[in-house]
Amino acid sequence: MKKILSVIFIVLAMCSMPIAALADGSENYAVPSGKITNVVYQNDGSYFVTTIAETKSPALRASTTTKTSSKITTYYGSSGNTLWYVKVTGTFSYNGSTSSCTASTVTAAAPASNWSISSTSASKSGNQATASATANRYNGLTVVQTVSRTVTLTCSSNGTLS
Repeated sequence: MKKILSVIFIVLAMCSMPIAALADGSENYAVPSGKITNVVYQNDGSYFVTTIAETKSPALRASTTTKTSSKITTYYGSSGNTLWYVKVTGTFSYNGSTSSCTASTVTAAAPASNWSISSTSASKSGNQATASATANRYNGLTVVQTVSRTVTLTCSSNGTLS
């Protein structure tokens, strides 16, 4: 009876794990939700998927609206496993005739055990928030592949993100 209960408990525990954790072996990475804006396939079968996650903040004053939103580019291996990602988070003000980026931050991580983020940067200019990251793939202690990606989030005068 104890063995049966143990098996049932294990099966229930496995079913309650996040699907993203099972897909890439990392419980810390959640598959990005939001609007997919771009998919770019590489020659080796790997691919980048870019999504925008939009949030809206309360207005600072009646004629101006602000929002803090993110755009994330995730790099997947040819088998669909998550290798690494770079995310830009931008804060924007817009009023129907103009928009501006007031803050830009970068987040990057490599859930895959043989990948590591080597550099990141973030900047803002006009109505754009930009983030860049470079990741290295290792075979033991040797870097065998380096991949860089830049992601830019733009806010229009009416608050539309691209």
